[in-house]
Amino acid sequence: MNQPFVLALLRNPRQIGAVVPSGQSLARAMASAAAPTGKRILEIGPGTGAITNALLAEGASREQLCLLERDDKLAAYLTAKFPDVRVINGDARSIADVLKPQASACFDIVISSLPLLNVKEVDKIRILEQIFSTLDQRGILVQYTYSAKAPISPSLANRFGVRGERTAMVFRNLPPATVWKYSYPNGYDFRN
Repeated sequence: MNQPFVLALLRNPRQIGAVVPSGQSLARAMASAAAPTGKRILEIGPGTGAITNALLAEGASREQLCLLERDDKLAAYLTAKFPDVRVINGDARSIADVLKPQASACFDIVISSLPLLNVKEVDKIRILEQIFSTLDQRGILVQYTYSAKAPISPSLANRFGVRGERTAMVFRNLPPATVWKYSYPNGYDFRN
């Protein structure tokens, strides 16, 4: 198994939120849902870079890709693995702060591997506020979950004015996962 992943899991199992790294099938499903070619992308919780690799294979530009990893050892690992991709060691609860001075820059896509269903409600709301504040009005959030239920509850989706759709069920992943895509209907922006 991937040594950087195992060490991160041992350091903080609740933060990692998985027992194994994302599989290739899940990574490809996430990248496919994102359609990353020519898009400004923020990947949150990239771990060891399985989804990052899939995004790059699907046409994501290294110059327009930014990785936000909370675990400092995984951030260092990602920096070495992807030397031409911007890697930030920071927390998803304060995305705007860690992206400064480029805080006004919007992303077209946010790819999230955060275990949203395991996060305290107050932290989940803070994270979603941060994510949706960095997205362009036509932007999308791609999120996966191991649960049968949506990673963002209908009430929270309504609060942020987004609609979710299940784009893939990945049975060839351990554990099986579901990919969801969230977007604003008709250019709605919760910031207004």
